Amino acid sequence: MKGFLKMLRIIIGVLCAAFAPVWMLMAWGSEDFARYWVYLVAPIVGVILLALWYALMGPGAWKIRLKRFAGFVVVLLVGGGIFKSLTRYEGSTSGTSLPRFVWKWTPVVDEEIASAKPVSAAGDGDQIDVEGAVDSAQFLGPQRDGMWQQSEASFDWDKNPPEELWRQPIGAGWSSFAVVGRRALTQEQRREEELVTCYDLLSGDLLWVHSDQARLEASMGGPGPRSTPTVIGEKVYTFGGTGILNCLDLKTGELIWTQDIGPQMEGHFPDWGKSTSPLAVDGLIIVSGAENVGPTLLAFDAETGKRSWVYEGRGASYSSPRLLELDGVTQIVSINGLDASGIDPVTGKELWSFDWPGKYPKVAQPLKVGKDQVLVTAGYGAGSFLLKIQKKQDGWSVDTVWKTKKLKTKFSSPVIRGDYAYGLDGGIMACIDLKTGKKVWKGGRYGFGQQLLIGDVMLVQTEKGGVAIVKADSQAYEELFQIKVLDHMTWNVPTLAGQYLLVRNDREAVCYRLAKRED
Repeated sequence: MKGFLKMLRIIIGVLCAAFAPVWMLMAWGSEDFARYWVYLVAPIVGVILLALWYALMGPGAWKIRLKRFAGFVVVLLVGGGIFKSLTRYEGSTSGTSLPRFVWKWTPVVDEEIASAKPVSAAGDGDQIDVEGAVDSAQFLGPQRDGMWQQSEASFDWDKNPPEELWRQPIGAGWSSFAVVGRRALTQEQRREEELVTCYDLLSGDLLWVHSDQARLEASMGGPGPRSTPTVIGEKVYTFGGTGILNCLDLKTGELIWTQDIGPQMEGHFPDWGKSTSPLAVDGLIIVSGAENVGPTLLAFDAETGKRSWVYEGRGASYSSPRLLELDGVTQIVSINGLDASGIDPVTGKELWSFDWPGKYPKVAQPLKVGKDQVLVTAGYGAGSFLLKIQKKQDGWSVDTVWKTKKLKTKFSSPVIRGDYAYGLDGGIMACIDLKTGKKVWKGGRYGFGQQLLIGDVMLVQTEKGGVAIVKADSQAYEELFQIKVLDHMTWNVPTLAGQYLLVRNDREAVCYRLAKRED
């Protein structure tokens, strides 16, 4: 009997020792984001199991083992108490969602930054013509897809490296810049004030500030707004992290009208805040509504702020709606919490819907392929689809051309060049064939960052703060150049405004002037 018990103790000890490496090996081949949690949790659980085994089944009489077990419990409780008393949770370490803990006395990310006070008169930014600048008046550029056929800027950074014009602290948040003339507009959080800020493109001077008493606190992403301003004519439209929709004067920042959508979400406010960048369509401003229950989109008169229509749908997610022409019909295409849909921009009536359930957020922009196809992508195992959308006599048809899990974009949007799509697949750059959905290549670890397509190159914002130039080539992955720009996690989309590149995260903003492209 003693021999059997001894053998049983040895077997249990081997199982405890093997638990962590076996679990990690099983997760190694998985492309699900949960594997990162396995890598974190498995070693901790493995050590605890081994400690328990030694305390209860290690050498010595049962009284000695009982004392060891009691000591282990005390160490565990005291150690946990000390850790809890000395540290605080401060969001995620990266897009893996792994937790970041800091000392309790570490300042909150936006506590130490000074209050936003304009250092120049608002009129200082009135100069419209800036050599080499091209307006980028909304999220992800002119078409809201992060793609430019060509640019005035050179991306041969070996020969002509970027020139840093200015660098300065900025409030928390994951918004990007919109640029019109000399005005560079973004959104940020400074303590209890959610701000819309306007900077001088050439000097970085703060021209004006609009403030709302609002603060979004999200468990994973931390504080601050997420969306990017939209500029139409002399007006700026912004959507705050808590749901405040503002119309501001471009020149002065004065408030023209406002709507607070947050309280209207009736307990269905998104877990990670509002991130929709306002879409301007024929005198309307359109933003998203509640999560996983209607209203999904809301349209307001751009001049007065009066509500024009509501698209109930099945609830919003984190993607920004786009205006596309599909099969000859202009429509709003929206990626929602439980589906993708096409909406009449005049009436808000649903034209078609593609069922796309899943409890995790969908962030990427829908991309048009050909005359009647749309590429929709997401992370968290939701998969990517190429949809064929056609108008019939009795309505609309939506057919799946293919589905793949080889492009899991999570926080970013893919780009398209020719017959291929490129995107950050779980943090690694990947190329897929748009005809089949099959992976062509995968390479280059950039984390959960962002990307733009300019001609035949991609400008990749790495999650760790670097900016890389990567060839958009279906033959093979090739990085051409990379520079270190920021020192902390960066989820913000970079903004290209002709020869000017603006990069920011939740702590710092930088503006570069790029050399003129040689024809």
